[in-house]
Amino acid sequence: MGLLAAVAVPALKGLTGSGGRKQALNQVISALEIARNTAISTGTNAAVIFPDSTFASGEAYKYRSMAIVAWNATNSATPATMVGSWIVLPQGIALFPNSISALPQGTNISVRILTTTSPAANFRAIRFQPDGGLDESQSPLPTNGIAYFEGTVTGTTTNTTSKMTNFETVRVTRYTGRTIPVLAPAP
Repeated sequence: MGLLAAVAVPALKGLTGSGGRKQALNQVISALEIARNTAISTGTNAAVIFPDSTFASGEAYKYRSMAIVAWNATNSATPATMVGSWIVLPQGIALFPNSISALPQGTNISVRILTTTSPAANFRAIRFQPDGGLDESQSPLPTNGIAYFEGTVTGTTTNTTSKMTNFETVRVTRYTGRTIPVLAPAP
């Protein structure tokens, strides 16, 4: 029994981690596609925002969640607002701080935490134009996408629990806004 437990526990840990990475891949791709489709269908701009270490409204959101926001490009005084609710990555999966910090800053974005709407703030974001392509006014253009890994982030330091050398990254094409999942070294 002890021998069986010694062999089975590491194998089960590997299976659950792999399932978490697959679920995270689906979540990131889905969020980007929903934002792109929102921009196309409403004729507005839309984005996926990623809370980083500067997010003041909740430790649990930093490097573990994303949200879709939309706004009218002709009225920059109106804050971008959330479309739907927060998308939280599976337990044990986190976004790479370097891939988040490489994204352009989205400004004047209002989000909901539970039932409270926060004042407008800035977030790292991947923004889409009404034609579905990446917002060309972004600098730098976020074609390197978003990377995630098995582990946690403390401050901006990654604590990996996987021995993988390549990590899942979801890249975004410039003109069509389509997503491309790839395995790549850590950003």
